[in-house]
Amino acid sequence: MHFHVRTSSILTNVFVLLIIFSPKFTLSLMIPPKNNMSSPLSPTSKISTSSLSSSTSSSSSSREEVVESQVPDTPSQQPPPQEETPSSSSSSSSSSSTPHFSFGVVADIQYANIPDGFSFGGAKRYYRHSLEVAKEAAAHFQREGVSCVLNLGDTVDGKQQELGKYGGDELPAPMDPGHVAMKEVMAALSSYTHGPYLHTYGNHCLYNLDRHDIQNTLGIPFVQEPCGDLVAYRSYVHQKIRFVVLDTYDIALMKRCETSSRKRKIASEILSKNNHNYPHNENSPEGLEGIQKRFVAFNGGVDKPQLTWLQQTLEEARTKHEKVVVMSHQPIMPGSSGEVCLIWNYQDVLDILREYGDIVIASLAGHAHRGGYKRDEQSGIHFRVIEAVLENPHPHSTYAIVDVLDDRLVLHGYGNCQSAVYDFSHLGGSNEQGSLQTRVPESISS
Repeated sequence: MHFHVRTSSILTNVFVLLIIFSPKFTLSLMIPPKNNMSSPLSPTSKISTSSLSSSTSSSSSSREEVVESQVPDTPSQQPPPQEETPSSSSSSSSSSSTPHFSFGVVADIQYANIPDGFSFGGAKRYYRHSLEVAKEAAAHFQREGVSCVLNLGDTVDGKQQELGKYGGDELPAPMDPGHVAMKEVMAALSSYTHGPYLHTYGNHCLYNLDRHDIQNTLGIPFVQEPCGDLVAYRSYVHQKIRFVVLDTYDIALMKRCETSSRKRKIASEILSKNNHNYPHNENSPEGLEGIQKRFVAFNGGVDKPQLTWLQQTLEEARTKHEKVVVMSHQPIMPGSSGEVCLIWNYQDVLDILREYGDIVIASLAGHAHRGGYKRDEQSGIHFRVIEAVLENPHPHSTYAIVDVLDDRLVLHGYGNCQSAVYDFSHLGGSNEQGSLQTRVPESISS
């Protein structure tokens, strides 16, 4: 190859040579770490600039999905491949690169005071290291001055309730292992004081604590519905971005009263109708096919009052010209994770979000530890599952910082967390379509 560089600077010549011949030089957009970030980036932290497309083609992702739940082993499952096209975006180059603000994200800390171990499906887990990650992430969020932090649930692990069985030290009575672990995590997170934590709760939280205790330790503002059950859906607005926090264990078996809870009764009816393993093996999807695999007891659903509230909240946001980020423990969108992780009545939630696709930027969830992504072809909404803190060994730390710009979210991922850019091309009633990118796991184990 012959080329000429017209410059008197030797350093400039060297720089050009490095760019041309470096194997790391690609047409993909790369996002560097933010200033003074201490955690190493994952080798998979290349940015994908996601845009909506009317025609999809090319290959599917090779990233794996592992169910985080505390359930017996189930066979490996492979979702059908999803198509994707090379990502492209014209909006990001034409607008300001200065964020209006940033927010932090952590998912599935699942701390337990036990040695490293494995999930029931064989995924390596680093229970004690997750506490150190929480501490490091909080300190980093504070240094960066992020405006708020999203905790996507499962702050402690269910194995904390059986410390002796899993190699930990039993606590003397009357100390409750779940309370102790939750307080340790909250202490680890306490160095971040610049803004609020927006906590969700997940199935592992409920393996340890009831909703009253979760409210007291995490500060989640549960309210009592007329039926008598506690629920924790709410929203928080910062600089015209409304964070909508869903309670995906609204309808659930876990920690609902067996004799008086209307929501537990509904959950039992749903599982009886859709999973032949219930009640003798309620957490098993064995024998279920495709989307039916979601009907297991470590999942939950969203009741009608919350669905009504969601629609009213989105209508208010539209009236006030706000943009919306939805957060939940369980994923909402099929294809963003394996079927076994989805909300039972995900379609009810998805239908409402699609109705407000002109204001809803993205949905962020946890629960599926290896993460995932899909952009909804109908609405353009980005559905991202954030990778778990729990499954990243020392010295790596998995979490994210998200910059909010005029026309996109820029997610800086650390550890196992995949970095990405999520554009706003679908907002404001625009039907302009760019390219659809889907990241789909290859296999699932629980």
